[in-house]
Amino acid sequence: MTEGGGSENAWGTDWNQSEDLTALSEEELKDCLERVVDEEQAVSYRRRVLHSKIDLIRAELVRRGGVALSPEELARVLMGSDTEGAGR
Repeated sequence: MTEGGGSENAWGTDWNQSEDLTALSEEELKDCLERVVDEEQAVSYRRRVLHSKIDLIRAELVRRGGVALSPEELARVLMGSDTEGAGR
């Protein structure tokens, strides 16, 4: 996120201010591609970790005979934003 709250793209600018890819050199394009691929791999890894946690939590709930949470509820718990269900 930028200081103004927008998301930065691979070129360090807000997505609302798209860069003209045709204006970049071949080397700049390769650098951009490498950064975006690295970012995608990091996001993919994080997703796999979260799915593993979800599976472990569900398995433990089943083992205890409890009711499994919905994927949305589990996501809120795992991401630390379970404010809605705090009073349950």
